[in-house]
Order: sequence, then structure tokens, then C-alpha cells
Amino acid sequence: MAEMATLQVRVPQEWAKALEDPTTLLEVIGLGLEEYRIRRALLLYQKGAGSLGYVAEMVGIPERVLMEEARRRGVLPHYEERS
Repeated sequence: MAEMATLQVRVPQEWAKALEDPTTLLEVIGLGLEEYRIRRALLLYQKGAGSLGYVAEMVGIPERVLMEEARRRGVLPHYEERS
């Protein structure tokens, strides 16, 4: 089993009610972290930091997942014009 850490976070009261169940809380955090990684990778890619594979590796997500998300979100591949 993975090592666990304890986090303490202040959230609005209405959020706290929805996140009382530890399983739900872990699922929400996992989904949020995945979305954050995808957005970060796509931003890095759009800024020219590297290929989709490179930025996927940088943020810790599978290249296939990033490629699917890029396509779904309309992020077009970079092509270099050759003379």
C-alpha cells in the first residue's frame, strides 16, 4: 500500500458536508489532481515546452491519456514547416 500523508485544508462549509465520507474525499482529490496535471501538461505543450510525450512524463500522466485529452479539448499538434 502507498504511503499516506495527512493534509489539513480549510474549505467552505457546504463543501465540507459533501466531503465527509473519506472515500468520496479521496475520489474528489484524485479527480482534481488528474485534471490539474492534464491542464498543466497541455499548457506546457502549448507554450512549446516539449512534445506531448515529454510534458506527459513531466507531470506524471500517461501519454495516451494526454493525447486523448488534447484531442477532446481541441489542442492541435505542433508542426514545423520544412523548406
